[in-house]
Amino acid sequence: MENLAVSDTNTIFISYKRGCRYVKIAKLLHLITLIALVLFLVFGKMAITALGNGQGIHFFIYGCITAYGIILIVFAQLDALSRFQNYKLAKDLFFENGYKNRIVNLFVNSRCQREAIKIAAIDLNIDKELTAYYANLGYRWFDVIPDVVIQKPGILFTRLYWKNTLFINPYTSKYFLW
Repeated sequence: MENLAVSDTNTIFISYKRGCRYVKIAKLLHLITLIALVLFLVFGKMAITALGNGQGIHFFIYGCITAYGIILIVFAQLDALSRFQNYKLAKDLFFENGYKNRIVNLFVNSRCQREAIKIAAIDLNIDKELTAYYANLGYRWFDVIPDVVIQKPGILFTRLYWKNTLFINPYTSKYFLW
């Protein structure tokens, strides 16, 4: 019976630490989620009121904004889950190989990826090298749009882009619990 309690405590602690990492890795995406939730709630209420008052055009406009809020929540959270997979993979790769620019280059495509592996680098105390490399590449805090979208805007209409952005395969860390 005593082992069960220790196991439950460990599971809770590990889940808590993973949750903290998940929030930390994708702060910008979680902020977008909160803003989208406000959009959904505020404009959803306005849409229902407009429907009750027989204001068809207002209902349509508010309904579209409400739908946009829901879609934004789903996209932001799918992106956050994918960045969590990037974080776990990058942390394992850094642990196995130390800091290497070629590892960083795997995850340099978007700000969200850069932020995720920055947390992995901080966890392993190699963030100074990573920050210097980002500076050499010319990335600054306001570089939010993924590089590939700037180079080829039409890529937003490809299945491969969305698969690689929102549907990264789950990764189980070899060395870390969070």
